[in-house]
Amino acid sequence: MFKPHNYAFQIEVTVHSVFKNEKHGIGGIADADFIEKNPFIAMALVLGNFYNKVHISFKERIDNFFAKYYAEMGKSISEMGEEKIKDIVKDFIDIVSTI
Repeated sequence: MFKPHNYAFQIEVTVHSVFKNEKHGIGGIADADFIEKNPFIAMALVLGNFYNKVHISFKERIDNFFAKYYAEMGKSISEMGEEKIKDIVKDFIDIVSTI
């Protein structure tokens, strides 16, 4: 059974690890309830935090991530569906963990 909140929680944990904040930090963007409805806002915040601090190869990975998933921006996790959000979260976490 598809549980969108579980994927939102994975993104939430990553946001917390990057910003070292509490659940309702960053104006509530770091909360799984918010992320479930607006996952790209939270992911863009995290990736944007790194963008001007990393080597050009990481900038390209970030740019490619957004280009690859451009059609999903503005959608909730439920609207994307399980297979798509699974791919997005994997790619997002892969980028963050290698920076």
